[in-house]
Amino acid sequence: MKMTDYHCHILPGIDDGASTLDESIQMARLLAEAGFHSVHCTPHLIKHLYDASNDVVQRSMRELQTALDRKGIALKLLAGREYCMDNHFHEYLDDLMPLEGTRYLLIEIPSGSYQGMILETITAIRRKGLIPMIAHPERCRLLDEHQHHKIPKSLGFFRRNTIRGRIELEYSYQQIGLLDWLSGIECCFQGNVGSFAGMAGRSAQESAKRFWQKKIYTHYGTDAHTLEFLEKFVRKLRDKNFIYNSWRQNVHNSDHAAVL
Repeated sequence: MKMTDYHCHILPGIDDGASTLDESIQMARLLAEAGFHSVHCTPHLIKHLYDASNDVVQRSMRELQTALDRKGIALKLLAGREYCMDNHFHEYLDDLMPLEGTRYLLIEIPSGSYQGMILETITAIRRKGLIPMIAHPERCRLLDEHQHHKIPKSLGFFRRNTIRGRIELEYSYQQIGLLDWLSGIECCFQGNVGSFAGMAGRSAQESAKRFWQKKIYTHYGTDAHTLEFLEKFVRKLRDKNFIYNSWRQNVHNSDHAAVL
């Protein structure tokens, strides 16, 4: 069974992921040995923190692929970014980098986000003809299934108020959870496989299992940032009691799962 990692910080020196080319190569070797056939390289794009250009990302990916090919590591690298849903996201709208070969745009909802920002950002992505893929929703408190929000019923709900100089909402509203709203407009959801084993804490673990049971997830990834993390992750994969084994058996026929 061949698998794709849809979220990985494997490129060296781009963000808080791999720091050196050697570390990237070792991470790639571990992924290949664990059964991954391809991996989307998804460095953070956060203004003033990790804001390397798309050209830099593409060049780094080509250099790493060349190194992997020379060493006989059978792992295909695919381009991508992990966009931060913040006040600077709109600055990148004209030069977005979806996951290579798809219309999926990987986006993280940080703790500082709020409902209006989520609605506006998701709408902007959809209007670009792209499909938002929410990174590790099990870690996002705003997607708590017990919280309900007053949300417009359609995507055509934003207008700019020229007097107040800001985006406002209009049209009819509904009381609905953000997770249900995002699912209803056909967003995708990328789960971190390590969350099932508690690698992101108990709360994320419980949410991951619940989302998995409800078939919320459409894609999966390691979200690996370091060799140390990936070594721990691989050890979890070898644990026969780890839920990942059940996950592998249940997603292999899905068109949207992390399996090719």
